Amino acid sequence: MAATEQRRHRLERMRLYLITGDQGGEVETARIVEAALEGGASVIQLRKKAMPKGEQYAIALALRRLTQLHDALLIINDHPDIAIAADADGVHLGQDDLPPSVVRQLPGFHGRLIGRSTHSLDQARAAMAEGADYIAVGPVFPTPTKAGRPAVGTDLVSAVDDIADRPFVAVGGIDHDNAPAVVQAGARAIAVVRAVYDAPDPAEAARRLHELIVTRLVARR
Repeated sequence: MAATEQRRHRLERMRLYLITGDQGGEVETARIVEAALEGGASVIQLRKKAMPKGEQYAIALALRRLTQLHDALLIINDHPDIAIAADADGVHLGQDDLPPSVVRQLPGFHGRLIGRSTHSLDQARAAMAEGADYIAVGPVFPTPTKAGRPAVGTDLVSAVDDIADRPFVAVGGIDHDNAPAVVQAGARAIAVVRAVYDAPDPAEAARRLHELIVTRLVARR
């Protein structure tokens, strides 16, 4: 199976998607990510908004090794150059970042995945038209990770589920308590930061959340 097909197959299977918090250098980030992978996370996004790109690259190399060991995907937030340099599986773009069509043409990016943040049904439609491989929908609930951005609620999750022809992940303020409502609304995958990255026991937090998602999906059938 070609690398691109393998990556898309893993996307189809994703249930728990971990986004790293801003705190922590290479050792701390790798420790938390390894624990999350052991707990069931199958997609890791390196997101360090305030960190110099050189430091992010060093962390990306460490996370690349860990994700390969666990047959998981590594996505880099915002920076396709880091994704290419670290041989990550793809990049996650916000609404203010380069268009997916431009990123696809960058030398060395061929075969990698593109995710796109969306905050409305129109943006979700546009992301699919632009060729994003997966869509992030949110923030579902208020979150300090996206301070000042209004929550979209579970109604948007349901609306995107009705039109999505590719994987999507619900994100924003989701934890073990409110995750059932998000899955019930139509999400097959959930992205978290604080619920796992900041947990006292990231492996156990990931395990509990992954089990909850899978159990709820079975019950939803």
